[in-house]
Amino acid sequence: MRLTWRTPASVVVILCSLYCAFMVLRAGGDIQELIRPRAAGTQGYDGQFTAWIAADPIRAEGQIGSVCRHPTFGYTYNRALHRQLGRLFDCEQPAYRYQRILGAALARLLSVGQAALVPYALLIINLAALGFGTAALAALLRAERASRWYALIYGLFGGIFFAVRASTTEPLAYGLLLIALLALHRRQFGWSAAFFALAALAKEVTLVTAAGAALALLLNRQPRSAFLIGFGALLPFVAWQIALWQMLGSFGIGSGGAGATPFEVLPYNGIWRIFGAGITPTTLAFAAIPILIGLLPSLWALWRSLRDVLRGKWVTYSLILLANAAIIPFTPLSTFAEPFGLARFLPGLVISVILYAAHFRLRRPLRYSVLWVLFGFLFLA
Repeated sequence: MRLTWRTPASVVVILCSLYCAFMVLRAGGDIQELIRPRAAGTQGYDGQFTAWIAADPIRAEGQIGSVCRHPTFGYTYNRALHRQLGRLFDCEQPAYRYQRILGAALARLLSVGQAALVPYALLIINLAALGFGTAALAALLRAERASRWYALIYGLFGGIFFAVRASTTEPLAYGLLLIALLALHRRQFGWSAAFFALAALAKEVTLVTAAGAALALLLNRQPRSAFLIGFGALLPFVAWQIALWQMLGSFGIGSGGAGATPFEVLPYNGIWRIFGAGITPTTLAFAAIPILIGLLPSLWALWRSLRDVLRGKWVTYSLILLANAAIIPFTPLSTFAEPFGLARFLPGLVISVILYAAHFRLRRPLRYSVLWVLFGFLFLA
């Protein structure tokens, strides 16, 4: 897992570094460009919240809690107005943001507590995670006798590549997850559990992959290893949730921040609800993206993985694919309706499809997976 020249990891790190440098130069050399919200006129976004926590872990609670979103007029910091208008505003829950503590903690350490250095620290952390995650995936592909260059699908995927520019937690979380999968492949179960645990503290949705891996071990009559992976990944996250409840008065688990809708009960209802105002050119355009990059790949993944399970093929990559595909039908409307938010929710599915296709020598799904990279061009601005 070396970062050497002419490797997928080197390619994505160089390209991402150049892109981030271009964005900073275009902003007049202001490094704060990397933690600003993407939408003009708004306040508060995942990367900005991480930067606030890294700069001042105590005062950030008040900053995050004051971010409220009106469904029509966007964000406001006016708490008094929020109290007057009541439910018209949905405000951020600090515990939800603090649960993804690892990125902010590392950035605070790297920036030695200097707020001005936090954006640089976040950029370094995410670039390193992007490189090591891509390198780990390339190593896993080589182990399956597939071309290591398919790792570029992950490294250039919009939910990872452009997440570096936005200073969000996905590059770190999924970089650690891929290292955990590499350790699992090498039967280093203790290291795998440790990296799964760190990934969960970077972004909680990575626990889905850990659950799939633990279930595969259990079905293959390796209960001790399954216990180590499952509980080893989960217990630190649970302990941190208890700490959040004691410090902030609530758990962090939920479907999103201000303006987020809950997870759906009916499969793919988050997509169908986009047509609530009728089938128009606008709703069709909005729905096309989640259908192409979310619904269709997840349907294929559910079909393949469930078929394997029913046939008694309890391969690790089948169970991981099933776990990551099974959450897509219940994804909230607020995630399906925001292309970048959806892209940041999909890396687990992208990784599991690539590894599953490589393991079973499925060339066509690997080639079609390149379309996920093309989707990323939506976020070039």
